[in-house]
Amino acid sequence: MRKSWKFAGICSGSLFLFGAALPVFAAAPTAAQILSFKPKQDGILFSTPSADEENSCKVELVKGAKKGSGWILKDSQGNLVRRFFDSNDDNRIDVWSYYKDGVEIYREIDTNYNGKADLYRWLNSGGTKIGVDENEDAKIDAWQVISPEEVSQEILKAVATKDFSRLKPLLLTEADLKTLDLQGEVARKVRDQVLAVPAKFQATLAKVPSLDEKTTWLHVEMGIPQCLPADQTGSKGDIFRFAKGTILYEAAGKTDWLQTGEMFLVNGAWKLSDAPIPGAVSEDEGSVRPGTNKIDLEKDPELKKLVDELAAIDAAVESNSTGGASASLAKHHLRRADHLEKILAKVKPEDRDPWIRQLADSLSSAAQNSAAGDQVASKRLASLEEQLAKALPGSNLAGYVSFRGLQADYAARISKPGEDFNKIQNEWMTKLAAFVQAYPKSDDAPDALLQLGMVSEFLGKDVEAKNWYTQIAKNFAGKPQSAKAAGSIRRMESEGQPFTLVGPTLANPSQNFDITSMKDKMVVVYYWASWNGQTLGDFAKLKLIMETYGPKGLDLVCVNLDTTSEEANTFLKRSPFAAQHLYQTGGLEGKLATDYGIQVLPQVFLVGKDGKVVGKNLQISTVEEEIKKNLK
Repeated sequence: MRKSWKFAGICSGSLFLFGAALPVFAAAPTAAQILSFKPKQDGILFSTPSADEENSCKVELVKGAKKGSGWILKDSQGNLVRRFFDSNDDNRIDVWSYYKDGVEIYREIDTNYNGKADLYRWLNSGGTKIGVDENEDAKIDAWQVISPEEVSQEILKAVATKDFSRLKPLLLTEADLKTLDLQGEVARKVRDQVLAVPAKFQATLAKVPSLDEKTTWLHVEMGIPQCLPADQTGSKGDIFRFAKGTILYEAAGKTDWLQTGEMFLVNGAWKLSDAPIPGAVSEDEGSVRPGTNKIDLEKDPELKKLVDELAAIDAAVESNSTGGASASLAKHHLRRADHLEKILAKVKPEDRDPWIRQLADSLSSAAQNSAAGDQVASKRLASLEEQLAKALPGSNLAGYVSFRGLQADYAARISKPGEDFNKIQNEWMTKLAAFVQAYPKSDDAPDALLQLGMVSEFLGKDVEAKNWYTQIAKNFAGKPQSAKAAGSIRRMESEGQPFTLVGPTLANPSQNFDITSMKDKMVVVYYWASWNGQTLGDFAKLKLIMETYGPKGLDLVCVNLDTTSEEANTFLKRSPFAAQHLYQTGGLEGKLATDYGIQVLPQVFLVGKDGKVVGKNLQISTVEEEIKKNLK
């Protein structure tokens, strides 16, 4: 889901050490005292009861599971509004949490317990960012985690507020360059680009004088991320990058474009190697956004009103903390689609592309969140697809809309109880194959081909699966799906071949593990993630397997594919499992997953004492049988 924000009108301010004034075990603070504190970072859309509602709020003392205590504030409906917590029992608050509609969306943490926040986290509908404030001056000095969309928002804020210190934490550092291990001419070029950023940033400011704190972020188009394989670049690992992105924004009543500059993925954070520059990227530069047309909202107050209303709709979206289909999200996206259609009716044909993409996204999201039998969103999406197929046959835009329609239809069918799963998969393959034939060069074609290969594998059609994977490698070289497809073929042909697994350990990222160190042992290799519901039960079964067969020469390696190592470590703290755990940034798109085309979790291999694969695509329920057959 895309989000919009405005610089103006967001609550912000200084947050003093709450525990110093109100110790945890002193008398409970009042609701007004708790509500007097504001986040140090701007742009936080959190719930705040009005002055009239304060009297109906409740302050309660809470205690941690093992240690720590603090105060929570609930509104008249019983929804959490604030949680200020002392995690180390020193009688001083060190975690400040803010909520929207009862769900935590932002947290400030004092990691060194000196009374000042130095770590900032955006959560749930608030986003994914994790920012570090090294000198505790309430400004982010480095990003541990930040998505490309969030980078684009930070870029626009930096330009709009003319604040280079806000852009600086987004830039690649020398340490980042060492992590990426860029080589030769590429390394020199990137270093030169980073050095030129300050001057280039000032030049951009001079070209966009109309940007100010009221500037509104509307949308960003990043295209598909690229994977530069290690054997191509000479680096220690694969490199993930976006060549460019294009931000659509509103300023002084006009919409315009701003290019993000090149981005690289470094340990969970997307970092810039170049400065933002005005305008859209031309098609020959690989942009998903053709043309450089501008919309002058000052000349069309009605259109400006619609764009402002769209931003307000996005800002008011309710979070979906439970996952799965959500009637409120379906309603939100249909309302959003209504406004996008009004905008499309007002803009010129050459300016419609980004709005049509947003419309397709909203209708697809609405369809996937609609109740069973509710076809309103899906029918509207099908109608949009039909219109574009006639008006722009074979175009990238028509392909974009068509693929969203396929995804929405598949998601609805797969979640419907009582459906024939194999039948759905076969029909899904037929539709994907038709899509690839109709839109062979579209941005979504590599994903469609990857899906075709994966579903073919599931249905036991290995020859077809390899053919689909081969098409990706042949027609989309350099795309991340190409590396994943090559890895999938390697996995499918792995039985009887040496198993290669080298990567940093979760406990000590500077320490590299190599499976060859386990020679003369049979090894179970288990790929997992904290978000997979099967992991906890599988860990329990693996523990029993190791207790039985460990003394007989069996060993175990677990490969974590979470987005961040923090997610994996949090899961293991909650549910400890003693094993050799590996982790490398990138999750399901990282090198540890790509090497063998891991697309579905859990994934289990069994490697013989000679280091060769004796079982692939195994299940925990069947791995013990394979161990018995091969462990001698």
